[in-house]
Amino acid sequence: MEKKILLILLVTCVFAAADEYLVRVELNEDRLTPLAEQDLKILAELEQNAIVLIEDSDVEKIRPFSYQILNAKPQEGDYYIVLPMDRAIDLTLYGDILLHDGDDHLLKIHTGMLESLVKKKVMISRLSSKPMIVQGGTTPSPLLRHAELPAVLYNYMVQEMVDLVDPDTILSNVQRLQDYVTRYSTHDSCFAAAGYIFDKFVAYGCDTVYLQYHESGYAPNVVGVKYGTIYPDSIYTIICGHFDAISYLAPAIAPGADDNASGTAAVIEAARVMSNYQFEHSIRYIAFSGEEQGLYGSQHYAQLARSQGDSILGVINGDMIAYSDIQPETLEVFAKIDNPPCEPFADFFIAAADTYTTLLTNKRMTTTMVYSDHAPFWNQGYLAICNIEDFWVQNPHYHTPGDTIGAGYNDHAFCTEVTKAQIAALALLAIPHETGIEVFEEVGSEPTHLTVRPTIGRRLFTISLTPGSAGPIDLRIHDVTGRLVRNMSVQSSESGNRLSIKWDGTDNTGKELPGGIYFMQADDRTVQTIKLVMLR
Repeated sequence: MEKKILLILLVTCVFAAADEYLVRVELNEDRLTPLAEQDLKILAELEQNAIVLIEDSDVEKIRPFSYQILNAKPQEGDYYIVLPMDRAIDLTLYGDILLHDGDDHLLKIHTGMLESLVKKKVMISRLSSKPMIVQGGTTPSPLLRHAELPAVLYNYMVQEMVDLVDPDTILSNVQRLQDYVTRYSTHDSCFAAAGYIFDKFVAYGCDTVYLQYHESGYAPNVVGVKYGTIYPDSIYTIICGHFDAISYLAPAIAPGADDNASGTAAVIEAARVMSNYQFEHSIRYIAFSGEEQGLYGSQHYAQLARSQGDSILGVINGDMIAYSDIQPETLEVFAKIDNPPCEPFADFFIAAADTYTTLLTNKRMTTTMVYSDHAPFWNQGYLAICNIEDFWVQNPHYHTPGDTIGAGYNDHAFCTEVTKAQIAALALLAIPHETGIEVFEEVGSEPTHLTVRPTIGRRLFTISLTPGSAGPIDLRIHDVTGRLVRNMSVQSSESGNRLSIKWDGTDNTGKELPGGIYFMQADDRTVQTIKLVMLR
């Protein structure tokens, strides 16, 4: 009894001495829901515990839970969740371990020791003071306000995009990023790499490309935007990967071929192969920086998106997708169990991979895989998955100067297949426009002999004619400038006989014509013209 009274007195004294406290709260089977119902500021969810930021006024709210005060007067940027890939690493050299939850550690970093820590074989995530969005809490989640996940059905245009993926183009982008020698986030070469990615997004026809700065002295995020035809503004999908790199010789040397030129090259390739297609929803191609220091770039982006009310339909994050320790390699697809519930999104991605590629996948449901650029989106209530070759990391060149093509990046075919799967899922999520024709007007002799209809889902058009007499019928297609782009002909054996001919949207040389307005004429003694719009 005396010990209990003493504990209450000690807790009361601590609460009286400071304004804010970092607190560990033990979770039960209801996970975050009871904390959200109390309107507590949840900063992170681990396997057994939640990390909560409370004020003096929250004392009564926290008392029903099993909790521990970890630190008083916490300062932004002092705390990191750390997962050592090498169990021999002594984290106490770099900070104070405030919490040990399974394999995850909450570390209060010693002044000046962050740079030394990130050069080790560790995964790291900065603890933000901005609270998580929790379903069932007082703040509504932005999750899927405008759309549900579409069904994964075979789509001819999606298959075309997948078939356009070029292994040589992917490898050339990985090589170029590796050739910077280092992409350490604060190094000039990382800024140069951001410029290279920026130029690629511009070259591949993104409607808007911009640099998003976050931490002082750090290279910016690079964002390419392809506007949707129906939802051009704040309803969009994301494919992303971080382009910064780390090694024990950083900042001078950090080639990062697998980690993560591979994921970045997948984003660039998506921008390339999707450039000539239109989608209902906007697409954002994002290369994040500052990932190796604790997800700085993605944390900034996700929190800003949430504050602006952006509706993000789903985030596909690729991080380390080019190393195989066994054959055939299987892609680990990480999704959060709840808050937000991402399993349907993982199933959607896996279904897309199964439909359009030969990629093998393994779904991993988790609450604790918070060490890549998907995690800040989880915290803001958005659907996201993380694609990674192995977890735990099996690549012996992880965070070393040996992470180069042929060593750390040793399976280009696997990287190509992952890229295809990500593009297929992204295209399905953004909803590609079906190719089609809309008839605006018809002029010429009566009765009308000429009709045109699209084949939904394919770039194939059926031209139907009912000739007034036997003999050849010439078909001519002109663009809006009057230039003849295609000649075709069909032979009629008798009048009144319905004839059909197929057109695949190409000109006389076999080159695919762009979307736009065209005029089709049929000449069987009288000229008939249809004005049509071809959608790509």
